[in-house]
Amino acid sequence: MNATPSAAQLRCGRLFRRASGRSCMVAFDRTLLAGPVDHARDAHGVCAAITAAGPDAVLLSPGLLKQNAALFACREAPAAVVRIDYPCVGDFTLAGEEHQRLLATPEEAQALGADAVVMCLISGYADPAREADNLARVAQTARRCEALGLPLIVEAVVWGEREGGRLDPERIARVARIAAELGADLVKAQFTGEIADMRLLAASCPVPVLILGGAAMGDDAALARFTDQALEGGARGVIFGRNAWQRDDPERGIRALVAQVHGAGHDRDGGA
Repeated sequence: MNATPSAAQLRCGRLFRRASGRSCMVAFDRTLLAGPVDHARDAHGVCAAITAAGPDAVLLSPGLLKQNAALFACREAPAAVVRIDYPCVGDFTLAGEEHQRLLATPEEAQALGADAVVMCLISGYADPAREADNLARVAQTARRCEALGLPLIVEAVVWGEREGGRLDPERIARVARIAAELGADLVKAQFTGEIADMRLLAASCPVPVLILGGAAMGDDAALARFTDQALEGGARGVIFGRNAWQRDDPERGIRALVAQVHGAGHDRDGGA
């Protein structure tokens, strides 16, 4: 007999479609770090195009959810996933130093209407004390999310200075496993592009893994291959940002991505 699912597991399951067992999410949180980048100056317009395209969820900042709540206020709308931290790493270091800070509590995100929350677990900070602080924040947030029944998605990534920009599959699998053991309900992770690496990641992480898109590819055929290889290797879906919306017709591109992840003809309720 299966154990009764927890509230977080129940809500987490709603991020996936029954027929495919997969989730296609769009991340529109890059502008929280980068500001009004190309194709994102009209925040409401982009949010409207993303939601109209029918992904399973949209990842965005607390402010953008507050400002665009009406787009999510109907049964047909995607789930709203809120980023609750601010990772200053990679291109976004603060005065050359790596930091990570919480922007909102799980309780505050839930009060805004969030169906799940996202925060980073970053491997390889230059300062090990900051990596330890990041670990502690993820663990503490996981306990708070459990108390609320709110799913926690941990973006487990090798972005720290000591990682040197390498996509080492064993390092990726390591930080993903740590995220799961800290209490993540889902893990958002990097994909090297090799199916064997994805199989290692999926097999060694005890919670579903969704892959991030990384830098904008500017090539739909390459993006389609990347997505197919990840899914073949065991990814349970995608959380793509710039590769989904940073284009002249984001709605059309996202609709194509949704069809690729779930199979053409599957609606949001899982029917064909």
